[in-house]
Amino acid sequence: MTSESGGGGAPSTVVADVLTGTDVDRDRLPTLLGLLEVGDRQVRLGVATALCVLAEEHPDTVAYLTGRLADRIRSDDDLAAGLALDYLAARHPDTVERELEALLGPEESSHDVEKSNPTRGGLGNRDLGRTTLAGGGPAPGPRRVYTDEEGEDATDADATDDETDELTEESGRTIGQRPRANDAEWLSLVEYESRFDSFTVLAPRDRRQYSDTYRTLGVVDDEEYAVALRVLRGGDTGDTDFCSGLRARLSDWASVGDVDNVVTLYDWAADPRFWMATEYTDLRLADRDRLPPAEAAWHAERLASALSTLHERGVVHAGIDPNAVAYYGNVLREGDRQPPLLDNVGLLSVYRRHADPSQFLDPRYAAPEYYERRFGRIDHATDVYQLGAVCYRLFTGRPPYRGEFEAVRDEVLHGPPPAPTAVADVPEELDAVVAKAMARKKLTRYETATHLAQELRALRDPEVDDGG
Repeated sequence: MTSESGGGGAPSTVVADVLTGTDVDRDRLPTLLGLLEVGDRQVRLGVATALCVLAEEHPDTVAYLTGRLADRIRSDDDLAAGLALDYLAARHPDTVERELEALLGPEESSHDVEKSNPTRGGLGNRDLGRTTLAGGGPAPGPRRVYTDEEGEDATDADATDDETDELTEESGRTIGQRPRANDAEWLSLVEYESRFDSFTVLAPRDRRQYSDTYRTLGVVDDEEYAVALRVLRGGDTGDTDFCSGLRARLSDWASVGDVDNVVTLYDWAADPRFWMATEYTDLRLADRDRLPPAEAAWHAERLASALSTLHERGVVHAGIDPNAVAYYGNVLREGDRQPPLLDNVGLLSVYRRHADPSQFLDPRYAAPEYYERRFGRIDHATDVYQLGAVCYRLFTGRPPYRGEFEAVRDEVLHGPPPAPTAVADVPEELDAVVAKAMARKKLTRYETATHLAQELRALRDPEVDDGG
């Protein structure tokens, strides 16, 4: 289990390294399986040969390969995958027969695989491309996913990405539905690379700010976790600066996984695309109504304390807004207190250099330095400003600024927002706290997030339980 996968380079180079190397690394397996997606047919055929070579060096991978190749053949009549599976069937008939029987059932796989072609005929009805139900005990096959309608495909395998997205969004599917064919292959690669033993997909993918996200149940050593599997956008662009920056920020985020009130990053890798496994959260501050003042103070102080710890460890968040404050969303009773969690730690510092920052940060919460360089770099003081803006939202239920982008930009650069007491019934002391946190000039903001946390703590009602 690794936190980052290797195996980069041009597809032809990766294949050549495997075919000519004297010691074939089994860690090449996920990369090679991913290269079966490339458009060049000659490369795909080379990949098939490389997979056979790897299987010869590491026979214990044959069972896994059988499932992955069979998945691919079902979703697409892939000659390269078929040839590789034929070879495995000839060289390792018992293993392939056993795996196919588990996948297809004894009636379809009872033939002699050494003499017949296991990759032809009947694949359209085969029950492939599925994942193990985490924590559910023995499954009929090593890659099964249950469906509400067992014989009904979730999507048309020939649909385009846009068409499939439309199907996903409009069908109203929720639990246990089969992911798209290419999603199933990606998920199987992630499962192979991840520190988790297995994943169960519980809901269709959800498009979020930085990623396409799957709600899953992950299992490690028989212990279950609510996990968000996220496929980050832009990681397959080939931009070396972007990729190296993203690696650095994900490493930073993973290093603060023990900090209270920060979403835990369990695992991540860059192959076959940038992905990460985090705690699953269902709500954002942007989805919530205004909180009572005592409750808002508790949330604000928790966030400030978490930010203080991040800064002490040398980590800048850089993108705090209501979408970056998450909640688990799994309360047993309405009104139960949930801790706020800082999410997407450090990602904006990479994405803002390669895309429009307003796609990833609400402009109404952006510090002046995001608009003009004369206000300085994006750093710890930027986090203090943005947390001050989030505090404004927590107490008043509205953003500090309103209007179209240009109007918001002009107000941020030339004047403070309305005082919180002017728009809501909140403690008068809040005006000074927000004004200092959101000061245009860095030198007049709170020197540290710790100082902001201390001021927010003073706003809390001593009669309100701090929630532990």
